[in-house]
Amino acid sequence: MGRYAVGIDIGRTNLRAALVRSNGELVASIKEGTDALGGPQGVERQVARAFERLARGHDVRAVGVGIAGQCDTARGVVLHGPNLFWPDVPFRDRLSDVLGVPVVLRNDVVMATIGEWRHGAGRDCHDIVVLFSGTGIGGGAIVNGTLLEGASGCGGHFGHVSVQLDGPPCGCGRRGCVEAYASGTGLASRAKNDPSLPSSSLSLVGEIDGRAISRAVEEGDAMAVRLRDEAALALSSAIGSVINCLEPQRVVLGGSVMDMPGLYEMCAAGALEHCLPSHRRALIVRSALGEMAGAIGAASLALDPI
Repeated sequence: MGRYAVGIDIGRTNLRAALVRSNGELVASIKEGTDALGGPQGVERQVARAFERLARGHDVRAVGVGIAGQCDTARGVVLHGPNLFWPDVPFRDRLSDVLGVPVVLRNDVVMATIGEWRHGAGRDCHDIVVLFSGTGIGGGAIVNGTLLEGASGCGGHFGHVSVQLDGPPCGCGRRGCVEAYASGTGLASRAKNDPSLPSSSLSLVGEIDGRAISRAVEEGDAMAVRLRDEAALALSSAIGSVINCLEPQRVVLGGSVMDMPGLYEMCAAGALEHCLPSHRRALIVRSALGEMAGAIGAASLALDPI
């Protein structure tokens, strides 16, 4: 039968939950909008409902949670969630009390990194970098077979690599982060403030978000295509910088924004142009686990801690 865990991936827009076997097999999953307006308490209730549905009839030993924010992994505290607006929330212990099982907590894309390394696009590698672009941009890395966590578990926030010192404001409070150019939130903000908006098809859209911009790119809208191209350049620069620092065997790209027409291909080619010639052996690939990478990685870490 194998061992089971539930993995939870909490983003600003969506919450994904998965029942996973110890071999990485996805048994069942749930996807729904995140109750971000309900704050930590609202999300706790949402996670508890998902856990109850998935765990019914299975011997679930632990839960892994990946969350869009900076986490103190030793204390199980969400230090700062710029897209969730959570400051210093002891989420791990609160959730463990509610669910009645041990809980492990990490950043959401760190969990996706574990998922891709153990069960996805990086499973035959000992040095990989993972970067996902969705509502925000997150990242993680495996270096010489070890998860790169940093002093308190906050390492890997590649979305806040600066690509232009005087660039647009980012949700972190700084300017010029790649997240401000190439996340769903960053793209939407730039579109809304673009002087070309009145002549763009996006001016007729009720809500400008990453999906709307992606559709406009597909239709050939000039402003949307330009924003896509600028996002690709920013991502290429950031990915190239990370490759220069870590020299990975493989770079795994994922997230909903990476599905924008042409964006992945432009990043895969452009990133290698932005890194040192000696580092251009890195293979840039798409995520193998897709939108469930974070939940699968969270369950995997809950069952087999690093």
